[in-house]
Amino acid sequence: MRWFSLFILILSLNLVTAQNSDQRAGNSPPTTKEKLESLRTITEPLSKALSEVDKFQAELQNAETEDSKEEIKTRIDAERQRIAQLRGNFRDILGGSEAADYEDVAIDGKGIQDQASELLQPFLSAIREATSEPRELDALRKALSAAKERKRKTDIVLTRVDELIAASENEVLNAELNSARRTWASRQADASSQIAVNQVQIDDRTRDRRSIWEKISSGFNKFFKSKGMNLLFAILAGGIGFFATRKLYQWLRHISPVHKKDRNNFTSRISDILAMAIAIIVALSGIILVFYTRGDWLLLTLVVIFLIGVAWAGKTAVPPYLNQIKMILNLGSVREGERVIYDGLPWKVSKLGFYTIFTNSRLDGGQLRVPIRNVMEMISRPVAPREVWFPTETDDWVILSDDTYGKSIIQTPDQVVILRLGGSMKTYPTRDFLELSPENLSKGFRVSVVFGIDYSHQADCTTTIPEIFNRALHTQLLEVYGKDAVRSVVTEFTSASASSLDYVVLADFDGSVASRVNRIKRQIQRVCVDTCNENGWIIPFTQITIHQSDS
Repeated sequence: MRWFSLFILILSLNLVTAQNSDQRAGNSPPTTKEKLESLRTITEPLSKALSEVDKFQAELQNAETEDSKEEIKTRIDAERQRIAQLRGNFRDILGGSEAADYEDVAIDGKGIQDQASELLQPFLSAIREATSEPRELDALRKALSAAKERKRKTDIVLTRVDELIAASENEVLNAELNSARRTWASRQADASSQIAVNQVQIDDRTRDRRSIWEKISSGFNKFFKSKGMNLLFAILAGGIGFFATRKLYQWLRHISPVHKKDRNNFTSRISDILAMAIAIIVALSGIILVFYTRGDWLLLTLVVIFLIGVAWAGKTAVPPYLNQIKMILNLGSVREGERVIYDGLPWKVSKLGFYTIFTNSRLDGGQLRVPIRNVMEMISRPVAPREVWFPTETDDWVILSDDTYGKSIIQTPDQVVILRLGGSMKTYPTRDFLELSPENLSKGFRVSVVFGIDYSHQADCTTTIPEIFNRALHTQLLEVYGKDAVRSVVTEFTSASASSLDYVVLADFDGSVASRVNRIKRQIQRVCVDTCNENGWIIPFTQITIHQSDS
């Protein structure tokens, strides 16, 4: 599907390119006739300016006063400047955009400031080259607009002067008006020639201008043929250098006696950090070497600028990481292999690094990647030999302090799900589950039941009656639950309450019958009642005595 989408995109680009080519074909370059007409707008005022210079030269020879000579010389200089400008415009029209770019060659400066900025020159040159065409067109359009505005103003002034000449009969005034008219006519010719030059240059650049899709596709092609290949080689060189260095270090670590003795000692950790730093330096050196040997100064400049930026930022960024490096070296308040409390749960610190690994084998998905910055404020301690990491395992039967009784079917770092009798499920956040002091029944449990008889049996309440109860309970419980499940049964006299003589039955069971706790309690009550019936013992009930007042 991706290849099909890429094919459709390339086909669309080709169609757009073809359409733009057709449009450019319709916008044909100026014809020879049009160019001759543009040149004619310059040659006519140029010829007139030359004749004016000859005329002024003749007047200069016949001038009688110094003031007249100075005035004529000023007019000659102005006409010569105009001639130079007209001839420059003439050459610009003939040469087109090629003539405008012919001498546009930058000369490298040799000053201290230029040498300091030499590193940025390839990058700035690439930006200047990418934006040169729109900048040139914008400058030409602004110049054309200014020339048209000057032409409009000269037309207005010449119209006004012609009206005055037609209305005036004074010869002296007419002479000055004619002199002014020649000046404004010269300006009108200059503006016209400037318009022609700018229009030709704009037409040349517009004719050669490519569409945005052509520029994008051409840019991609040029990039992949030059910069793209250099970048690919640089990535390969950097990757090969990095992984080769890491593999070499792993081999040395495997055969090193220091690492064999203890893979997590201080020396090992220092060598790990140094090996990583060397691998990064080798990779960067490979990238720089590729750009240097292939002469790609732009990408080389970008890499150097990036490294300078990293070094500059390191002045303020590295100090806060010193404590983290100390922690990674196993010299901080948290050590590998020790126990730590994180988010209210116990965890084992399996690995210290920029991402520390916490594990808890009793939890499903019991592995966390914790950023080293979150570990900085923690404190770990050594693990006790028989320490429990979580009070329950999956499928254990538990009783919580909120009287919830059921089987733990899911326990993760986020939640614990209890399956209750009857099929309902109750979910607790894992931290709240621990706060409810779960009692794990699956490792064994005790059932305690209190049962009372009447005071009429007081004579035997501490001798024969407890023995009879105990024999009956032991026989019945072994028969129902088996010898392996029943660990012990004890019946003892506990207290003489207000209306009965009370006994406590303490029965210990294996965790295999943890799902029958409530049934066992009912079973003990039934056996006690049956035993009372068999022996004629009276089961008392609560008596309430009402005293009536004499009044």
